[in-house]
Amino acid sequence: MADWDIGDLEKMEQAKRQMQRSAPRIVAGLAVLLGLLWLATGFYVVGPGEQGVIRHFGKETGATAPGLHYHMPWPVQQVNVVSLELIRRAEIGFRSFRRFDDAVTQRVPAEALMLTGDANIVEAQVIVQYKIKDPSKYLFRLRNPDENLRDATEVALRAAVGNITIDQVLTVGRAKVQDETKVLLQELLDDYQSGLLVTEVKLQVVDPPDQVKDAFHEVVRAKEDKARLINQARGYKEDILPKARGEAQRQLRGA
Repeated sequence: MADWDIGDLEKMEQAKRQMQRSAPRIVAGLAVLLGLLWLATGFYVVGPGEQGVIRHFGKETGATAPGLHYHMPWPVQQVNVVSLELIRRAEIGFRSFRRFDDAVTQRVPAEALMLTGDANIVEAQVIVQYKIKDPSKYLFRLRNPDENLRDATEVALRAAVGNITIDQVLTVGRAKVQDETKVLLQELLDDYQSGLLVTEVKLQVVDPPDQVKDAFHEVVRAKEDKARLINQARGYKEDILPKARGEAQRQLRGA
């Protein structure tokens, strides 16, 4: 029994020595495997309509087109892939979201209420559609370019509304407000070097404040009725005068 115990101890000792001899090879194999896995993380894909921006130890060094590419893995190099075709959306003066299965709109008066050129208050809500035109500026020039766009839109919209009267804003001036807002907004974004391109500015709601909304709508309807009656009177005038002149000529010729 003692001989058997000694034999087992010798076998255990041999196994221990063998493990000690093979341990460096195991460690080296694991290191190689981890190194290969680390190197494999450098492969990346840039999709259609996208652009990759490469940074070497944090410094921008180049850009890559759509396709399969390789870069030195982190922390040596990093790549940001940005979509150039994705149309983004910003809501000013309101927020829309889904509650269960229903679309819900929530007003944001702090953004929406503004003064017109004749010192009246209106509530304006606008949607801005935009996309990234310069990934480098979008990623590295501003801390939060999308939030800066929201602030710049509010500035541009207030400037456009402040150039016309409340009657124009509520009736024929909507297109002018949209166009001026888009032009001024793009100028501000270019000044900020945001890397963003505005594709569309669309007014959703332009109304007086709730307290006087009904009165303003009554005034607008009265002006529309006045214009309609004037047009009807002009049409009647253009119809009856030629007939009267013709009848007068006929009577003169008969006489």
